[in-house]
Amino acid sequence: MTTKPKQEKIQGNIRLMAAHARSVAATRGKTEGNRIVIAVIGEDRPGIMAGVTAVLAARSANILDVSQTIMSDLFTMVMLVDIKAISVPFAGLKTDLEKHGQEAGLSIIVQHEEIFKAMHRV
Repeated sequence: MTTKPKQEKIQGNIRLMAAHARSVAATRGKTEGNRIVIAVIGEDRPGIMAGVTAVLAARSANILDVSQTIMSDLFTMVMLVDIKAISVPFAGLKTDLEKHGQEAGLSIIVQHEEIFKAMHRV
């Protein structure tokens, strides 16, 4: 069970990673609709990043930036990904990543960059 102080640390870390993703997005060229933000949270163990990146690579997605950290035993990662050349529709990629998350015991959230930015605007 996650304690309140641990939940507060998680939320703080997610806010920091969101700020990082926004700053990276602001420095990249305009590629409206071609970028997604992926957030991954779960109990730390070897192979989390490898599993997520394997799903992306198999579908020809290009990772533009990654921010990840370990807090105690909790793994958190935010990725900015270019999907203009993916081999499946966005909905298929999202489903594949979410399925991978369920199988690996991870929470994986996939959003278009524009939606992510709108949700995290301060």
